[in-house]
Amino acid sequence: MCRTPKISLPALLISVLLALGCARDLVTGKKSYNWFGLDYDVKLGRQVLDEQLEELRKKGKSVDEQADAHLTERIRTITRKIAAVSHVSDFPYEAHFADLPIVNAWCAPGGKVMVYKGLFDPKEGLVRRGSEDELAAVLGHEIAHATARHVTESISRNMSILLVGQAAVSAISASGSGMVPDMFNRVITDGINLYLPAYSRKNESEADSIGLLYMAKAGYNPQAAIALWYRACKKNGDKTSIYSSHPPSCARAKNLEKLLPGLLEAYGKVAP
Repeated sequence: MCRTPKISLPALLISVLLALGCARDLVTGKKSYNWFGLDYDVKLGRQVLDEQLEELRKKGKSVDEQADAHLTERIRTITRKIAAVSHVSDFPYEAHFADLPIVNAWCAPGGKVMVYKGLFDPKEGLVRRGSEDELAAVLGHEIAHATARHVTESISRNMSILLVGQAAVSAISASGSGMVPDMFNRVITDGINLYLPAYSRKNESEADSIGLLYMAKAGYNPQAAIALWYRACKKNGDKTSIYSSHPPSCARAKNLEKLLPGLLEAYGKVAP
């Protein structure tokens, strides 16, 4: 007598979700698990950025040209150059600068960039204010999170868990705003609700290597990134600092050093 093997509902759901979520990584070309198309990345990033700009305006914080016209233009110029050589050059990239003493920068899905003034603080910051290369290292790293689609991949994995846990209705019916707080940690600082991205160590390591490639191809010296991350790994971070999501040792910078030979060649081809 032929018996049909019994398959549990959770196992069946997982199999279906894995099949539906199969996508191709735009950076590596390998298969990845992502339910969403690029249009969703753009929509989600637009929502995150709009909410942040509105929050800053409500609190009377200076943004962009009002905060620092020269620095805002530098950030936008470097963002444009890096975006042009990235794996997803046709994202609607957009860059902003906010006058907040937070040592951080981020790029939401779809290429929406935010840089905080604290990143350039002489004592607590990460980037020397006059260094184009160091700023490019940070922006390359953040843009790499967007091109590698780390946020929507994470949403896809988390929604799969919710579906298996029979929470499908509440998960799917969320328009996007309900998911954003899960992907971007909300931080309360000076009475302002801010989104600061939370990535896995694997995501951070991948963004490091991709970002190094982007800055070199855009004409920025990748050696500056090594020095920058060595300084970063020696800093003590807190929950509103870029340092908190990075490994507490210099292993990260050392790993990037291994990539330098090939990238210096790429940099040499475009360097002024």
